[in-house]
Parts: sequence; structure tokens; C-alpha cells
Amino acid sequence: MRQHHEVTALIQTAQSERRCAFGTTHAQRQALSRRAHANELHQAMPNMYADAAYWQSLSPPERTLHMARTLSRKHPGWAFGGLTAAAAHGFDHRWRLHDGRITVTTTTRSTDTTAGKRIQRLRIPPDQRIVTASGIPVTDQARTVVDCGLTLQFRDALAIVDSAMADGLSIADMLVACSRIQQDSAPVLRLLHYANPASENGGESLARGTIIEQRFMVPQIQTTFVDPTTGQTYRVDFVWRLTDGRVIVGELDGTEKYVNPEMTNRRSIQGVVLAEREREAALRRAGVTTIFRFTFDDAIRREPLIGKLLAAGVPRNQL
Repeated sequence: MRQHHEVTALIQTAQSERRCAFGTTHAQRQALSRRAHANELHQAMPNMYADAAYWQSLSPPERTLHMARTLSRKHPGWAFGGLTAAAAHGFDHRWRLHDGRITVTTTTRSTDTTAGKRIQRLRIPPDQRIVTASGIPVTDQARTVVDCGLTLQFRDALAIVDSAMADGLSIADMLVACSRIQQDSAPVLRLLHYANPASENGGESLARGTIIEQRFMVPQIQTTFVDPTTGQTYRVDFVWRLTDGRVIVGELDGTEKYVNPEMTNRRSIQGVVLAEREREAALRRAGVTTIFRFTFDDAIRREPLIGKLLAAGVPRNQL
């Protein structure tokens, strides 16, 4: 019974510190393991545990940060980079990028495999600036963005670059970071060419990245239209102004705006739909010729978004 109380205290302390629990003695490790086998605890990594229900309540980025904080406690000299650092800095990104691996920096060409496949090694120079974010030591914002730009798909990395710039990071900072790595920075330079801090969230950035990736005309974002009848203003997600005078608007929809009371101002679903129809009528009075809607899932799957872009008449460059 004493050991049970001891393990419970370990879990509670860890949870209050937003990390996982680990055993420092053989008895603690055995007790934690037994409770994991009984499905009371979730084992995130070897000798790294959290209450099962608590773990399920965490978002994927928070799970990554819990593991990183635990590793930082166990290995005080470690610093983190890549997607782990992006999560610590709070940059918008797609949650499914988190696959249970943690990126740890190293200043040598490490061949150490004792940490297992869950630890990714990222080589950095000895004088790389390390900062503290979300309670852990990580590469600074500029280096973090560059590393993500070199390791993630264009559309996923674009969300991180947009978010970092909205947080105040400059293109000059990222160019300096590029100059300090011994690697082709072309993918990062392409990201900087298309980056836009006006993007409201990671979903919009990923959608825009998908549009660019699929060689469609690059849209303007967060553009305001004025209804000439009422004088009311409406801001839209994506706009394409074509040379023939057509104006195409693309709106990224989410089911939340139909069901979340905070998003709907507690109106009924019918009321929200009616408001959307009134909005579309106002946009057409303001000169918009075509309006289409798509979801985040459409962008993730690519083909549904491609079909809607083509149907709306958005120009696409051919190879």
C-alpha cells in the first residue's frame, strides 16, 4: 500500500508540472509498470507514465511537450528542436504531424542508438542559440522554423512559417538562420517567398500551401469587401481576381461554426445558415462572381479541394 501511495504522488506531481512521471528506483519503476499493465496509466516512453484518462485529454502537441519536459528533467543538458521546438514556441501546425517522436539537438555527429527510435537527433552548431519555451530548452524561433522547413512538406511547413511571422519573427532572422546551416536552404527560401503572416490560423495556411503546391494561382488572403447596399464589411479567407474581371472567393468552413455556441452567438443552425446566405448575397453585390466553400479535410485529402478549385474556375499552371 505504501508503494501505491508513492506512485500516486509521482503521477500527481508530474501532472501538476505538465509532464510525465518516471521512477528513480527499481521499486518505483516496477510499480509504475504494473499500473500501466493494468491500464491505469499510459506509458508514453520507457519509464515515462501518465494517468490514462489525463493523457487522452491532451492534444497531440501537449503530449509531445509532456514527453519533452520529462526528458528535460531526466537529462538536464538536453535541448530540443524541429517539430518539438515548434510546439514549444506555440507555432500553428497540423496535429497529426506528432507521431510520438521527440527531436533532441546534438552538437556532434551522434551515432548513439541507445535512446531508441522515439528520439530523433538534430545536429546544431555549438554556438546555436538556445531559449526556453513552454518550460523546456529549445532552438530559437528562427532555427526552429528553418529546421521544420527542411524536414516537413511544403504545405505543413508554411503554417509554421506564417505563424512565426505573425508572432514577430522576421524574414531577415530566418535568412540568417539559413546561412548558418550546412544544407541546401532552397525549400526554406520557397516558403519565405509565399509566407504571409496575415493567415489567421494553421488550417488556412495548410489550405493555401495545398493550393500553391497544386500549382493554382496564389490567392489573396483575408480580404475585405463592402456591401454597397448596407455598407457592411465582410472579410473572406481567399480571393482570386482574374484578368477577365471575375472575382472568386474561397471560404474555409469548419463544423464548429455550426455547433459551437461561442462561434454561433448561440443562434440555431438554421440561423447560421441564413446568415451565411445573407453574407454570400452581400459579397455578390460587392462584385464577387463565384463563391465556393471547402473544409479542412478537403485540403488534407487534396483531391476534393482540387475539384472545387477547378469547378470555381481558379486558374492552374500546367507543367
